[in-house]
Amino acid sequence: VGTNLSSHNSGRQSSVYSSTVLKNDPRPISNKGFMHASIRKLIQFLSEHNYDHPISPKVLSRPTGKDFQNVLQFLFLLVDRNLKFGQKFTDEVPPIFKGLCYPFNISKTALSAVGSLHTWPPLLASLIWLMELLEYHEAERHR
Repeated sequence: VGTNLSSHNSGRQSSVYSSTVLKNDPRPISNKGFMHASIRKLIQFLSEHNYDHPISPKVLSRPTGKDFQNVLQFLFLLVDRNLKFGQKFTDEVPPIFKGLCYPFNISKTALSAVGSLHTWPPLLASLIWLMELLEYHEAERHR
């Protein structure tokens, strides 16, 4: 994907990229069926893109912080392979999502308790959004 996907972050944004952060995700993110389907799609995407860590539905049903960090860093590097991560992952993630115009807030608190019942559904939804953004970009490149 390279840096083209994230390049809109610099300079003037068009009206397509709203800086509005929505409070509630309209997707049924806490629905078990939605979560299971999302996990299957994410595993398929990661496998097709040579994800180099163990991944399974069990891992993604209640991931550790490290599992989430590995998946998210992998996806972010597909957006921009020059991205560097420092020591404070929880500080770096929200601004990256904001720069990509993710329409929902990702809190540092959620990033500190990834696998909990309350934080995992919106974090999984953020991974799915990022995966879909990458799929869209790939499809556009091949048109």
